[in-house]
Amino acid sequence: MEEEYGWICKAVVLISYFGLAVLLLAFLCFGCPEKRPKDPKMVGSTMLTVYLGAVNGLLYVATDQYIPSLPRMEVELSGSETILSGSVQLNLLSKAFVSLLVAPLSDQIGRKPILLTCAILMILGSFGCALAPNVYWFISARIIQSLGESLEPLTSAIVRDCYPDPGERLAALSVVGGMLMLGTAVGPVLGGLVASFCHWRVPFFVLSLAWAGLAHYAAVYIQETGIDVKSPPSYWYSLKRVFCNQQLLMLLLAESCIQCGYFTFNANASYLTEAVYGKSTAATSVLMGMMTLCSGIGLMIITRSTRPVLSTAKTWMTAYSLGAGLLLAIAAVFCPDHLWAFLGSSFLMGFLYLGFLYPCYVPLTVLYLDPVEDIAGTAASFEIFFQSGPSAVYSGLATQGLIGDGQRGLTWFQAGSTVLAGAVFWLGYGCRGRTELAAEGVFEDQLEQPK
Repeated sequence: MEEEYGWICKAVVLISYFGLAVLLLAFLCFGCPEKRPKDPKMVGSTMLTVYLGAVNGLLYVATDQYIPSLPRMEVELSGSETILSGSVQLNLLSKAFVSLLVAPLSDQIGRKPILLTCAILMILGSFGCALAPNVYWFISARIIQSLGESLEPLTSAIVRDCYPDPGERLAALSVVGGMLMLGTAVGPVLGGLVASFCHWRVPFFVLSLAWAGLAHYAAVYIQETGIDVKSPPSYWYSLKRVFCNQQLLMLLLAESCIQCGYFTFNANASYLTEAVYGKSTAATSVLMGMMTLCSGIGLMIITRSTRPVLSTAKTWMTAYSLGAGLLLAIAAVFCPDHLWAFLGSSFLMGFLYLGFLYPCYVPLTVLYLDPVEDIAGTAASFEIFFQSGPSAVYSGLATQGLIGDGQRGLTWFQAGSTVLAGAVFWLGYGCRGRTELAAEGVFEDQLEQPK
């Protein structure tokens, strides 16, 4: 296939890059198009929430589905383990940096144009990956996918646009986060099974069709959600507004620490179970699925919570940091060379660790986006950058810890990020009382009981 249809991949990739260059040149010469007015019908829309959940889930399926096929792809694409494994980290980093440009642009021209453009890039990138003749054209197509994946912060920004009430926003973000975790869970399993019975290229074709459906739905049914402002704030003003605010900055750092722990486990668990202990890929897939199931249980609990968002964040962050951190530290000290200790602590922290991942991450997102309604896209891009950039570096360091010190090294990295997340949250935000926060005039509405 790579010899017969490889020219199609090359054509798709070159046309995509040329189109992006023309689009950028048009912006530089003629300026940004005018934003359409916000459609009130989108406020509180259940279908919109489900759509955003599907978008979030497929964003992670795009990467996770081909990870089990990396050895086979290495042979067929004439690549190396370093290059193909690096395609995952490259995707994560490029998405983090590109989102710093794409999401703020949605504050200027609206959410819908950016959503449609990124969905089209996902179609072209997935199709290019499916027909890649060698590893270099595959990487080129993956970069196009990463440009499309930069729409991830838009999902949080749109939820902020359409759910002004913090309690309702908490529930909506829980649904979107649940779909994301579902995509993370089923991506490697389905991708591996399809690759085993058919070919690793087939899931990329399926992804291209799925994104075509999502693009069509967005074009027909999704209307503009960005708030109407006479003069959108400048990028530098938005940057200063977020990073000069102690509460916002500490919330970003706390989220970053949480994601460092997640990616440390996600990026290294398969190597530990398969390469070190000789377990099968199927066993690793079951482990990932069980962890995601525990996270889903935590999401169901938080969705039914009637407590104030700030109180919910304090409770779950404390349980996450102390519970999972202590458990991981015990496993590292007393059982560093036993698989059952790693699996036992992993499954037990399935409720304390991944089970608390989104239950504490979602309230932090609600708190973070609440006072930045007029720059929600820009603020969400900072959030994605803090989630993806540091976690990519931290998980790489954790890999070196696994190589140098085995299971003990990996577990210590997990424990460190978990404890640090709670410490950053409490030192920067959690220790500030209700009266003090209300007196500052920020985060006041989410202190109240959700409706």
